Parts: sequence; structure tokens; C-alpha cells
Amino acid sequence: MTTSAFHCTHTRVMLTGLSIGALLAAGATSCVTPAHAEALSSASGISVSGAESLAPQPSVSSGGTIKTGGGSVSTKSGAVVATGISVKAGAGLAEAKVASIRVGGTTVGPFSATCRNGKTTVSGSGGSKGNLTVRPGASGQGKATAAVITVSAAGSGNTTTTPTGEPRKNTALTITVATVSCGTGTPPGTNPPGTPAPTKPGEPPKTTQPTRPGERGTPHDSSEARQAPKPQPKPGSLPVTG
Repeated sequence: MTTSAFHCTHTRVMLTGLSIGALLAAGATSCVTPAHAEALSSASGISVSGAESLAPQPSVSSGGTIKTGGGSVSTKSGAVVATGISVKAGAGLAEAKVASIRVGGTTVGPFSATCRNGKTTVSGSGGSKGNLTVRPGASGQGKATAAVITVSAAGSGNTTTTPTGEPRKNTALTITVATVSCGTGTPPGTNPPGTPAPTKPGEPPKTTQPTRPGERGTPHDSSEARQAPKPQPKPGSLPVTG
């Protein structure tokens, strides 16, 4: 990860002491933050809050070279299990994919979120399934979350009321799936889209020698000299002697 550098200038200030007539030197420092600091990209698979907690994981962040992570994650009790997770982050890009989320006996997915040069796209279906309510995220700029899943506690009943006095269902868990953020940039060692891959140092571009009609496409080798065919004796011809 590339960090922003601070450029500092040191100024020597001379002070005159009237009582002793000595010169005292004090150092004054001023630092300027670069105007163009690299934007940090990040991607995480899943986080859980509520009756159980789980910090965003797997999680990667980078403002330069691409970093990756992945695997499967579950809460301490095993009530929430996320599988098929892959995350990626680098300068100007971030990706997070989750194949499935299982809560109890209910499974939903897949979900994905992608950020390219500050523009985000998400994929994932919403709706209700069992005691799960899935709210898909929205594509936009800078940061996006593929989906937020709320899980109502089974058998908990209506424990609170809304400001109007209506019963409110108790929400036991909130699950955030596939979150990404990025700015603009290109990771070191990669080519922008549409750029041909560079050739190796000292390697000439490969060309194909055109062939004539009816001629097999064999490579042309200029190092081989063409030789005239040897004369063949014909019937009735006398042999040529010294």
C-alpha cells in the first residue's frame, strides 16, 4: 500500500537576546499535504450485528497493488454461515462476492459488488424468505453494499412499539453482505483496458511472412541461400569429361 508523503520545510529563525546579546536559533517546521493523495480501495465479505456480532471479514484494502482474500465465515454460534467469499482491492478497483448466506435453515444468494474508478455496480436479489428480509443495494459512486439482510428472532414476538403505538417486530440480526469502495487509479503492473500487453525487453515484434498462392505457409529463412538445380543427363547425351 502506498502511503501519502508529507513534505516539510524547516526555517531557521534567529532571535536576539537583549540581556545577554546572544543569538538563539529555533527551528520552525511547516508541513504541506500533497494535493493528489492516492484513494484507498477496500472490500469486505460479510459483517453481522445485533444478537451476534461479526466484524467485516474477509476484508482487504489497498491504494496501490491488488490484494485479495476469500473463504467461508460463520458467527460464533454457527447461526450465520457465508460461503464462497472472494474479495479484491487495489488502486481504482474493489470487488466482493459472496456465493451464499445461510441463516438457520434458510439460504439466500449470490451477492456481488464491484467498484471501478469510482463507479459501483451491485448484483443480488431481494425479498423475504422465511424470517429473512433482503434489501438489495444500489449502484452509484464511490461506495456500495450488495445487500443488507435483517433476521427476525423466531418466537420472540413483538417486543416494542412504533411511535404511533403499533407493534414492531424484534430484529435479532443485521447482516451486511459484499461492501466495496474505491476512487480512481490503476494498480501497478496492470494495463488499462484496451492496452496490448508489452513485449519482453529486446524481443522484436513477431511478423508473418506472406505466402504465394498455392505455396505452403512455411516461415521464410533468409540465412538459407537458394541453389540452382543440378543438370540431369538425358538419353543420348554424351558424358562430359575433363
